[in-house]
Amino acid sequence: MDMRQLQGFTLPGLGTVQALQAEVVELSGLALRDGAWRLGRLLLRGVELRTPALALRAAQVLLRGLSVVPAPPGDAAAQPLRALSLDALEVQDAQLELARAPSPAAAGEQAQWQLDALAGLDGRLQMHIDDAAWIVDAEVGVAIQGGRIDFNRMSVEHIGPDSPMGVSHMGIYADSPAGRDYLYQFTLPHVPGVRFEQRGSLFGARVTDRGSLELQPFVESLLHNAGCGTPQGRPGRNAAPALQRTRVSGELSLGDGVMGTRTQQVELAGRAQGRNRVGLSAASLGRQIVLRLPDLWAARALFSLAGLQGGSGAITGTVSVTASAPGNGPALRLAAERLSVEAVRLDSGA
Repeated sequence: MDMRQLQGFTLPGLGTVQALQAEVVELSGLALRDGAWRLGRLLLRGVELRTPALALRAAQVLLRGLSVVPAPPGDAAAQPLRALSLDALEVQDAQLELARAPSPAAAGEQAQWQLDALAGLDGRLQMHIDDAAWIVDAEVGVAIQGGRIDFNRMSVEHIGPDSPMGVSHMGIYADSPAGRDYLYQFTLPHVPGVRFEQRGSLFGARVTDRGSLELQPFVESLLHNAGCGTPQGRPGRNAAPALQRTRVSGELSLGDGVMGTRTQQVELAGRAQGRNRVGLSAASLGRQIVLRLPDLWAARALFSLAGLQGGSGAITGTVSVTASAPGNGPALRLAAERLSVEAVRLDSGA
């Protein structure tokens, strides 16, 4: 198949392909067999793919054992490919930018979110809030163990008495000398993963347990409800301005397991070998946040692309993800110093 056929082809949700080119193309082992084009090796350097919503640039892309089955002539206009497979895909110095981040609603109302790797999440985040409403600057340490945040181990440190944090039926809060300030307010009566604060036996007694948050069911619920159009909650009145003045740093370790939906997912592995550690940083949490995985390791993936169903074997590499608020650059930027994907396949599923 002539790759130039894709110029003008529409990628669902991303728009029409405006540019698809490579400065250098080297191939070997080309053959046509049983209606399929087969390549032993295809090397592309200086790759660029651009649509109105997406920009992809890569210093080098290497495809090994490529097999392409074009669609029948009558179907080629709507869908140029019937199937594609690869023994291996290797990418170096690549960057993918999306003008808008994928919305949870795009997964549909019936999307079954599965975030198993969050159940094993361990690590610590440190947040510094400039000129916080709680009294000048504030420091917040967030410890995560076994995918759980225990608010009894958290507080906001600042001049004067520290401000304890917790979670009530109304939302996640911080108690300061000025009163209770809600950072995130629930809009649903039941929120999965939340164990609410407990008070003493007398009415109005002091809080004896600040509650906790299990991240896997909480985030799965958040995404599912966003896809259904019924948000789980909303930021508190003072939360948005505070995020603009919040710096964050930390290191987390993801557990093993699936991350994604039933049809779009990766299965992380290698926790015992110290893989899938995440470095997190943000100069302003309300503007941009960066996640870096120096040793990404996944056992497999499932996905769809251009109307075809796909999957892969093992995925390894060094990658980073930058998420930005509107007006602060591309909504999502994925960068790969190196990325290797084994046993890639795409087909119509018919």
